[in-house]
Amino acid sequence: MKLKLKQVGPRKMEVVSDDWSFVVDLKEKFGGENSGPNPSELTAAAVASCQVLTGVVWASRRHGIELRGLEAEVEWEYGEKPERISRIDVVIRNAASQLEDKVRPFTGIARGCTVSKTLKIPPETSLKVE
Repeated sequence: MKLKLKQVGPRKMEVVSDDWSFVVDLKEKFGGENSGPNPSELTAAAVASCQVLTGVVWASRRHGIELRGLEAEVEWEYGEKPERISRIDVVIRNAASQLEDKVRPFTGIARGCTVSKTLKIPPETSLKVE
């Protein structure tokens, strides 16, 4: 899997795949234009969307329940030493009434999404500057 990133402003990157693109930008207080999500916002959004979509797929495949009208809210906190996102809280709305007695297993499955597992068991990373 591969994405390409290209600097399109002093503090702005365009993320490009074969089929779509979007902009990552810093807040104005950091010299950006705030024209797109910053990396921390992308991280929080990745966790929330992964949890929701993992639960949606599980409900459909395992129980034949096509969840509709779901909404999610994600909040995060910054920590220090090292500077990082130290907490991410996700709330998924409009699901419990559709899941009935399957809320607890849905929650467990959603927590086990790929992005959440990646944060719990960090991948090997490398950086090469050319």
